[in-house]
Amino acid sequence: MKENMVEYNSSGFFLFRNCFYDIELKEGKRQTVRLIDIKQDTLLFIGISKKQDIDPLLISTDTLVIHYQYIEKIHLLKDWGSENSKKIKCDKYYFIFNKTTINYWIDSKYANNVFHDYGLTELVPRLSAHGVTYHFEYGGKLYYHSGIKVQIPKYNDEEKRQTLNGIMTVLDLIVNKQVNITIRKK
Repeated sequence: MKENMVEYNSSGFFLFRNCFYDIELKEGKRQTVRLIDIKQDTLLFIGISKKQDIDPLLISTDTLVIHYQYIEKIHLLKDWGSENSKKIKCDKYYFIFNKTTINYWIDSKYANNVFHDYGLTELVPRLSAHGVTYHFEYGGKLYYHSGIKVQIPKYNDEEKRQTLNGIMTVLDLIVNKQVNITIRKK
């Protein structure tokens, strides 16, 4: 555990709700999707909105339910022009799902006049090779807006302990092929 689990790190990182990820599925299909919820072993995404100048507030409604084992790679864009990316092979990572008091959510930002004179436009976070950047949706595509520093949640000792216990349980299952369960009185 490090203080900033938002940005990619080769030893581990968290997936955050309300953030765009570029994923490649085992079947070879690659798409940019926004994580909206995390369930036990399943991730819920929506696609990029088809909003246009005439309707800048349109939100995507195509929900994708993907089991984490079907994600082959996460692509972290390095160069916006050529869409060159760092490829993270998911089979080299363990997905750990555990309940926590922290809401792993990155807030959107808002900017004026991105769509001409339409007022505020939502800027949605996206994980890239450079950290978290912000993009706006237009006509089914994402457009880079800025790289605003992300506020990092502070983890207390209990949350760090719970995460470490979750990791140790998964490793024990993998290495020893057993699960140890601790039962405590309330």
